[in-house]
Amino acid sequence: MRWQGLADRVRQDKTIGRFGVRASFRCLVQIGQSRWIIAMTEGQLTVTAVDAVVMPQCDFALNGASEVWERFFRSKVAPGDQDLFAYFRRREIDLTGDTRKFYAHLLVLKMILQHVRDPQVAR
Repeated sequence: MRWQGLADRVRQDKTIGRFGVRASFRCLVQIGQSRWIIAMTEGQLTVTAVDAVVMPQCDFALNGASEVWERFFRSKVAPGDQDLFAYFRRREIDLTGDTRKFYAHLLVLKMILQHVRDPQVAR
């Protein structure tokens, strides 16, 4: 699946290394019934499936239906589907939790999600 090897791909991305060197956050991404924690601690990324955990610890969460996330993760997205904020505006993906931390690390999170969208991202 797309999430396997994500930490290694992000570790090789020099842009994320430069911007995410001091980033520390835990983001829960819920795709339908599947849940993933994207944890960045001082620039080191770990990605963990947390399906069995009832209430995983996270700073903020992005929740959406699996069909919505599949549209977001397509290599070639339709107009209006290229950014998280379009999904927020249409209320297809919900942002919950510490929004200050979300906005503080938004650039790094978007770059990480780009690696999920296209595993062949070369930087």
